[in-house]
Amino acid sequence: MQMETGLPQIKDRLQAMAALAEDMVDRSVKALLEGDGASAHQVCIDDDQLDRMEEEIDELAMKILAGGPELSDLRAITISMKISNDLERIGDEASTIAKSVIQLNEQSNWKAPFREEIVAMGEKACLLLREAIQAYIENDSSRAKQLISQDDQMDSLNKFYQEELVGMMQNDPELIARYLDLGVIIKRLERVADHAINVAEDALIIGKTGDA
Repeated sequence: MQMETGLPQIKDRLQAMAALAEDMVDRSVKALLEGDGASAHQVCIDDDQLDRMEEEIDELAMKILAGGPELSDLRAITISMKISNDLERIGDEASTIAKSVIQLNEQSNWKAPFREEIVAMGEKACLLLREAIQAYIENDSSRAKQLISQDDQMDSLNKFYQEELVGMMQNDPELIARYLDLGVIIKRLERVADHAINVAEDALIIGKTGDA
């Protein structure tokens, strides 16, 4: 049956896609800490590869769907396409972060505040993604549920740092553009975490139904 070989292949590709997305996020935030413009530029380039990986997964999924899968198989394939979309969106977020990093790194005489904290946020977002994709691969509903319970943590961090940046803008209005770039980076990391939580929610559905 086509499904027997198709879904494991999709899961393998999703795992590779998630690894690239995680690496892009990691490199984008570390480029700020290290002042590495070349690494940030490479993240933007890698976004195209992630787009192609999503297209390949969608094409494979459509071929399986064309074979008339059973209801449980249909649900598993549909969820895999949704996860692929979330991973592609994470790549978009990483690319946006990288573009802001490039602009900030051009200010060689200015050290951005919260650099270490931003890297820590990036590591947290990457961990959420790594754990979420593993929960999906392993049909681990308990792990998925535990990840979902962490949903508010990155939201709180984003809110805190955005409020801090507003205060800095008021004190140093000539640096507003730079603080806005930092705000973009922090907000995009919060969105990366949101997409990771989406993957965990899909993993919870799969784990409960045992479809995958």
